[in-house]
Amino acid sequence: MVDLFLGLERMSPGSTATTARAYRIAAQDRDIRTVVEFGCGSGISTMELARLSGASITAIDNCGPFLAQLSQKIDRAGLRQQIQVLNQSMDAAWPEGTNFDLVWCEGSVYSIGLRCALEKWRKLLSPGGRIAVSDLVWIDTNPDAEVRSYWENQGVTLCYADDIRESFVSHGYNVIEDFIFPNRDWQNYYGPLRERLPKWKPEHSSPENAGIIDQMFQEEMRVYDQFGSQYGYLFLIAERAG
Repeated sequence: MVDLFLGLERMSPGSTATTARAYRIAAQDRDIRTVVEFGCGSGISTMELARLSGASITAIDNCGPFLAQLSQKIDRAGLRQQIQVLNQSMDAAWPEGTNFDLVWCEGSVYSIGLRCALEKWRKLLSPGGRIAVSDLVWIDTNPDAEVRSYWENQGVTLCYADDIRESFVSHGYNVIEDFIFPNRDWQNYYGPLRERLPKWKPEHSSPENAGIIDQMFQEEMRVYDQFGSQYGYLFLIAERAG
């Protein structure tokens, strides 16, 4: 699937406006000098964070081709002194005493699970440090059986916003604010994906695998078109307590 997304700017729903909104909340009454971004991909949020914050950024991902794309963006923008790229897993151990003012994860926390992330990443925050994480949640209090079944079959467990807030609090954070991604953020992701798939599919070295991937994303987009008002991405910003 890597070569499919190498041709796309976004790998999940989002927008520069949403990134900027979350960053402004995280930076309220807080001097953000160091940032670690987990699951940075090819760096669309990384570059926006660099512009917004002027902070020193450590961008983490374990996909070499995506990091290579990000490195090219960094070089073109002349930001090699500001952004460091690391190829490692999101749950990797860090040297004792490593601290950041802001932990950021946009659209990829599912890969290690929210609770695991909250536990591990709290240790990386300086006292009073901030964390901004987005994750899928149910919006409708009674979602249709079809959309529930779809996400269950994908191995994705959706919670409600209140459950996410409680997880943050129980893991030693004070919630500052949260909001749901607007519909346009999903269109920013699915629009280019819809255009890319028909061009990418015949070029793929394995037609059978390409067909399976195409069918998977077509079904995902169909589910969003039909049930998108019942679920969405929640961006939650919190502060390390204690």
